[in-house]
Amino acid sequence: MIVRMENLSKRFGEFVAVDNVSLDIPERSFFALLGPSGCGKTTLLRMIGGFEHPSRGRLSIDGEDMTGVPPNRRPVNMVFQSYAVFPHMSVRRNIAYGLEVTGVNRAEIGPRVEEAISMVRLDGMADRRPDQLSGGQRQRVALARALVKRPKLLLLDEPLSALDKKLREEMQLELRRLQQEVGITFVIVTHDQEEALGMASDIAVMEKGRILQIAPPRDLYEHPKKRFVAEFIGASNLFECDVLSGEGNRARVRAAELGEVDVERADESTRDGILMIRPEKLRLDMRGSIPVEGEVLIDVTVDQIAYYGDLSFVYLHTDSGRRLTCSRYNINRVGEADPPSGHRCKLGIHPDDLLLVGE
Repeated sequence: MIVRMENLSKRFGEFVAVDNVSLDIPERSFFALLGPSGCGKTTLLRMIGGFEHPSRGRLSIDGEDMTGVPPNRRPVNMVFQSYAVFPHMSVRRNIAYGLEVTGVNRAEIGPRVEEAISMVRLDGMADRRPDQLSGGQRQRVALARALVKRPKLLLLDEPLSALDKKLREEMQLELRRLQQEVGITFVIVTHDQEEALGMASDIAVMEKGRILQIAPPRDLYEHPKKRFVAEFIGASNLFECDVLSGEGNRARVRAAELGEVDVERADESTRDGILMIRPEKLRLDMRGSIPVEGEVLIDVTVDQIAYYGDLSFVYLHTDSGRRLTCSRYNINRVGEADPPSGHRCKLGIHPDDLLLVGE
């Protein structure tokens, strides 16, 4: 493990920003700290970088205790949300600066800077100043300046939040490519679930200073263990239920709209909780066709539809007033009109697609 945290906590007066976190970050991984504003993810990142000191606990990087080690003596580099490139320096000088101030041999600086420029695909722009670059290009300068020092660990604090959607998506691919090419560990802080799902090999979801779950993106989406994770990672539909019995990873539950059903449970220790199903796993039956074997059909009313090109989200409510969301891929519905608001239809829910998660 490149980073190991043991019972790490950070207090600011009476406020607990990070609460007893134990976490291992694998070497050569792209690791994301994900959560809402104020959950402690940036404070955790700053403790790795040495910009904040733990109130309690132990932090080691590459097997070395970091207690009392200042930022400039840690094998890490950090890319900030604001880029922090020097406006009066060219791309080449911006990238070379960190090597110059740390005393790297001048004969070595040139080749390393050119290598970094090529790595972030800024060939031909080395003599430009930041005000002659786009936002994405300035972000690449900041990345090159961090990577040129060859750290064991690169920390990224919301590095894409200032970019527009299209550029942000392009930079996500660039960051993933860079991480795979240079082979060092990236740790990114973000509140954007799509950003984390699209880039990270592992994600830690945080709430109120604690880590709720650590898993690869697919596992987090398909098997969240807590209600907060289910709601924060993607859209979800939730049903209150009573757990009647359980053994292993299965449970029998009773929910008002669904009756008694056998479902998977995310954690064998879960004794009570809530049922979750993703919007894409709901089947909207507009014509009253023959139900799929094993499905539970419930009556719903269409509230409104949001069209997003490749798919649409259909917002519904049950007769009891429960709000549900169903997603439909538009490629499969050429020529089929969307149902109007107020339209009554059936919603098919298969118990195999339900997951019992903890509160």
